[in-house]
Amino acid sequence: MISILDGIQGLMNLLFFAVVAGTVVVSWVYGKWQKIHNRADFTWKKAALIVGLEVLLWIGFNFFWNLFEAYWWQILIVAVIVLLLILRTQRKAV
Repeated sequence: MISILDGIQGLMNLLFFAVVAGTVVVSWVYGKWQKIHNRADFTWKKAALIVGLEVLLWIGFNFFWNLFEAYWWQILIVAVIVLLLILRTQRKAV
């Protein structure tokens, strides 16, 4: 089970890297386009804020994923109980 979770974490890290790299590349290209066509400066502070938020989400994902890997049985049991409670209350409401 741990090897499956490690594979999922690797794919998610690759996805986060692609998003961060894509944001940087698109910001750079758009900044060049703005300078050529509009003679205006690109707001790099906004781009840096977006990249910073993406990196913080990436770090947060890895932190919580490591917790999930360590305690996945307990988290699975709690998730099933919560899901059953939600489904039971929805059935009574109908």
